[in-house]
Amino acid sequence: MSDHIPFEIQTEIIKNLPVKSLIRFRSVSKPWKSLIDSSEFIVNYHVNHSQLQHHLLVRYDDSQQIRAWNSEDEKYESIVDDDSFPQNKFPLVVPTSVKQLGKLPKMLGTSQGLFSFYKSTARWDYSKMMTVVIWNPTIGKSVSVVVPNVFRNYPLDTVVGFGVCPRTMDPMLVKITYISNWEYHKIICIPLQVEIFTLSLGVWRSSSNNVPRKSIKVTQDQVVSVDRFIHWLAIDRVRRGNEYCPSNLILSFDMISEEFTDVYLPDSLAQHSPWDLVICKLRKSLVMLQILEVKAQKYCVWKMEYGAPNTFKKLYVIKSPDASLLEISRVLGFRKTGEPLIDVYYDTDEKTAMFVYEPDSEDFNDIGVYGCGTPSFASSYMETLLLLNN
Repeated sequence: MSDHIPFEIQTEIIKNLPVKSLIRFRSVSKPWKSLIDSSEFIVNYHVNHSQLQHHLLVRYDDSQQIRAWNSEDEKYESIVDDDSFPQNKFPLVVPTSVKQLGKLPKMLGTSQGLFSFYKSTARWDYSKMMTVVIWNPTIGKSVSVVVPNVFRNYPLDTVVGFGVCPRTMDPMLVKITYISNWEYHKIICIPLQVEIFTLSLGVWRSSSNNVPRKSIKVTQDQVVSVDRFIHWLAIDRVRRGNEYCPSNLILSFDMISEEFTDVYLPDSLAQHSPWDLVICKLRKSLVMLQILEVKAQKYCVWKMEYGAPNTFKKLYVIKSPDASLLEISRVLGFRKTGEPLIDVYYDTDEKTAMFVYEPDSEDFNDIGVYGCGTPSFASSYMETLLLLNN
């Protein structure tokens, strides 16, 4: 760019460039690098850029035989989620920090183009140390965070949620330690313990602001970030007559106000087995997957209506046309168009294939991603500069 063009105009031009171009142009000059690396530019770019490209991150086991896994068989790919879908695929270079978590690390969540994976390690005092890796697959940057004192046994249990605050674009971890057995409620007097970690500060801090009540149990690995909220599937005790009965609900944490709220479910979901409920994200909405019949391969899709609090709308039912030919393993997530991504078994060796389901036509379309023995993973994300200056 000509030195005769005022830097202010150069800045306006740079603001409209795609992420991958910005990464390359950091090498053009020190002023450009300083601009692109600045926290203000990164936050404003993400908030104001309406044309960020959408992708699907998929992970699968590429081994040829079950239990023959090695590290080279674990594949991560990005599929551009536009009109060319699923033709435009490319492999991702997984950072060492993610590889060090071991085989197929569990995903804690995805938010604003970032992914978080974790693994737990046992300690001498029966607690566990959790390591969380936050990864930006677009620019290849990652950050590791240690979560101390993670309990995984009676009478206490711990869950962690991940999200990016949409106001500050600051990655955040929220840890909840709760009483895992209702029989201990009268013995243990302490309330639920909540701690918050923000990447900008780099420290854990306790929070006593609107802490959830002691009767709530939070479900492990059922957490999703949508807009300004981190949502967990939870179970509460509800009095019915002379008895207390379990009732499912959504526990939501507002990353801006740092307050918790309860989202109540329709009776058909509140009284359903919590093991047959899955929460996930469809664009900017919270979605609940209700497994109706495991053998018949029926999944009901419910979407939370944010304009009407505590209202869930039934969208459609996913049903395999012939379970003997196309056995659904699980629903993985959704494309930006709203179509579900489904992992299915396609032979007796537990090999899987990834399909897109079209609700209107009820068709299953193979997208050319195959695995063996272990569940595949897929999640929608958009390009972002977050973590560039970390």
